[in-house]
Amino acid sequence: MKLHFWKIAKSYNLADYNECLEELRELNPDATIAFTSYNPRLFCRAYLNYEIKTDAITSNMAETFHSYIINARTKHLIYMLEDIRVALMQRLVTKRQEMQKSTSVLCPRIHAMLEKEKSKAALCDVLPSSDTVFNVKYFLDQLKVDLEARKCTCRKWDMLGVPCCHAIACIFFKNKDAESFVDDCHKKDVYLRVYGGFIHPCEGERH
Repeated sequence: MKLHFWKIAKSYNLADYNECLEELRELNPDATIAFTSYNPRLFCRAYLNYEIKTDAITSNMAETFHSYIINARTKHLIYMLEDIRVALMQRLVTKRQEMQKSTSVLCPRIHAMLEKEKSKAALCDVLPSSDTVFNVKYFLDQLKVDLEARKCTCRKWDMLGVPCCHAIACIFFKNKDAESFVDDCHKKDVYLRVYGGFIHPCEGERH
């Protein structure tokens, strides 16, 4: 049941969402009623606003930070804040140094995600409609890709800002680089600007 839950929640578009929901309904009608009673619009990818450029539907980011400061939270308020300040001060430097080592124009995880989509692009059949709009056949599915608007029927590209396999097939059809169609927020120079600031060191109580 847990796998069915995540399959529905992680569907990028309503067609996939409804198909997965129907699979759950056939398996357990009561579970479907329970699922829909929690207002899926608040936590399912099919309903997410694609302008944010993320597909996150969990609170993992907050939980990760909580575990990052878990030891500091056991201390007195002043010492807790000092521990958090030092940890974040070092983290900003570490993140910046790690990214400076990267040779790609994209962030490493985004680069890996793009390469995975590239491997699936070979399975797509591209039919041009205009210079920028295409019909793409992927197994039994047929989708519309608009390179200028950077949109695909599957909504994965719209939501993440990283071209899906359908879009990459069209990009390759035009003999262009997929990397240039990735949203700027996922690029190395933007990442370095985000981590470009620093937290000032503090002198000890004696000083």
